Amino acid sequence: MATRLALRTLPVRAAPRSITWLCLSKPASGAGFSSASWEPKVEQFKEDIAKYLPADGKRVVFATAWLATDNVFVALMRKHCPAVLDGMHLVAIDTMHLFPETLECAKLVESKYGKAAMWKQPADVTSKEEFMAKFGDVEEMDAADFDFVSKVEPFQRALEEAQKDILITGRRMDQAAQRIELSIWEDGKRTLNPLANWSWSDITSYVDAHDVPVNKGHSFVYRANAPIKATERHLPDLPWTKVDLGKPFWRCSEADLRGSPPAPVIYVFKSFGDTHTTVPVDPSESERTGRFVRQSKTECGIHTRTTSAGAPHGGALVDLMVKDEAEKARLVSSVAKTVDLNERQACDVFCLLHGAFSPLQGFMTEVTYNSVVKGMRLPEKQLFGVPVTLDLKSTEGFKEGDRILLKYGGKNVAVMDAESVYKPDKVLEAKEVYGTSSCEHPSVFSLVAEQGPFYVGGKLHGIESPTFKYPVMTPKEVRATLPEGKEVVAFQNRNPIHRAHFELLKCAQRDVKDSILLVHPTCGPTQPGDIDGVVRIQTYEALKEETKAEYPMFRWAYLPYSMKMAGPREAIQHMIIRKNFGATYFIIGRDMAGTKSTVTGDDFYGPYDAQEIGKKFSQELGVKVAHYENMVYVGEGGYVEETVAKKQGVKVVKLSGTEFRRRLRSGEEIPDWFAFKSVVDILRKAGDSAFC
Repeated sequence: MATRLALRTLPVRAAPRSITWLCLSKPASGAGFSSASWEPKVEQFKEDIAKYLPADGKRVVFATAWLATDNVFVALMRKHCPAVLDGMHLVAIDTMHLFPETLECAKLVESKYGKAAMWKQPADVTSKEEFMAKFGDVEEMDAADFDFVSKVEPFQRALEEAQKDILITGRRMDQAAQRIELSIWEDGKRTLNPLANWSWSDITSYVDAHDVPVNKGHSFVYRANAPIKATERHLPDLPWTKVDLGKPFWRCSEADLRGSPPAPVIYVFKSFGDTHTTVPVDPSESERTGRFVRQSKTECGIHTRTTSAGAPHGGALVDLMVKDEAEKARLVSSVAKTVDLNERQACDVFCLLHGAFSPLQGFMTEVTYNSVVKGMRLPEKQLFGVPVTLDLKSTEGFKEGDRILLKYGGKNVAVMDAESVYKPDKVLEAKEVYGTSSCEHPSVFSLVAEQGPFYVGGKLHGIESPTFKYPVMTPKEVRATLPEGKEVVAFQNRNPIHRAHFELLKCAQRDVKDSILLVHPTCGPTQPGDIDGVVRIQTYEALKEETKAEYPMFRWAYLPYSMKMAGPREAIQHMIIRKNFGATYFIIGRDMAGTKSTVTGDDFYGPYDAQEIGKKFSQELGVKVAHYENMVYVGEGGYVEETVAKKQGVKVVKLSGTEFRRRLRSGEEIPDWFAFKSVVDILRKAGDSAFC
């Protein structure tokens, strides 16, 4: 969750104007360097560029912050892959809070390598003063809000303009603990990290050897008599002396850095972000140590939260289906154990294989699970509502590192890499995800009493998509039915659609001008007392046929998903899922994904909790919330929102769910204002078998 900045300090100050900020473009005379460590990596770099990027560089985006690593990347591309560099986009974000020397460095890099960047800024802002007038003082802003308006939203615009297919970053494994397992190529995200295995010393050595421009701020040392807290090093008038070394600090000896007499404490800038979140560090510390020092995060939003409106969560739609038949056979032959899935698990496999849960590429490992349970975010900080886990009764017959064959309905549906086998704290999971550990919550009862005690996490390899008793569509298939250039309003439900629901759909489609309405019910297992999924599909098909002439802008698709009844957190999950299916709006009605105590009948969540959390994270997800109250029937006035009926003082005509079921069973009349006749006929024909 977002962490609010605790410090309320003086306004951010720019770097002193008394110094002419320039970029170093020449190594100091006599400076020595060793190329032994990076020369083989250059060859690997060239191979990776040729393997993963198109030769013309089209639809490739490199996100640069003009750091030493970023500038080395541009230098390597100009020297070894010039055609790719010419065709790709360098994207730079001016947050209005960059160090002045960063902007000077950018000019030198653009000039030296003949590659102009695509610059983006916060929306409708051209200066720091305008930023403050529109958004406020950064010291008083929520850190996540600053991150979004200054980096994520501008970067989204850049990705759209560049028609991004592949994203390149300058991330390296030695920069932070969170990047230790960083891959060169992240297939599901279509992200290339070509310098992932380069070290800081590789970067600085290459800079010195090839005269790569770097930030002038690297050439200053800050000498102090006593340590200064990292959280205070951004403040003005600190008890240190700033000394111009005349060359980057890494070319200096310790004696040069400490001066005469030797300073007990020294700091240098190893990285540069925004002026209020970046500080100098001890020369022995990681360059990332000085970034985000007053925040809980260690990554900026460009690497964690960037997703365009209408684009899948994480930027790319995951597709885990193996296309090659020989590879399928090889994977199946390599397994140590076979697991037969139940319907709930098979629904999750379907959603994983086809990208409904993008950016996930498999069931959650213990690290990912803990991150989502405790913080509602993946380790890379993208939002994710509830954990997606494979529970097993026993771990007999396999171990971590083995492969497991997943079967459903007698078919081989996927092979799973058992990367993580663990025993979760289900009480904690219940409290964090469902807001209660009470077994009166039907999903908590299932979690604790019915599901297996062990979880297995790891990547999936799709063999054959699970099939169900009802027709389903993948995100890719649904997206193919959506016309370009139109907003898509998605509606999720788990029950037959009655008149009140349909009135809500009509309102939403009307309120979002010229939009498509995606009716997207979940049809997997749900809580006891709900209508069976197969019967629900029959009612949807009948209603689709009945209304298609009058409402051609409606689209219908069915999602194999097992409802968790997790209230607010599941609302976020549904927003993410519908985003992956192409939605730009999501309808959240009263008490979405809510449930009642099986003992007292009391609600576990407030009627509008789901709406509130949806609105809170709407901008970050790029999905707007269309929120409505209960639609109620007032006789000749038709359907109106509940508060409207109260203001007008008109009588609301009601029919409870209990009374509806009683009339269904007894054959008594059900009024047309409550339900569609076609839906009632199907439910009556199904009888008691219609209910779970």
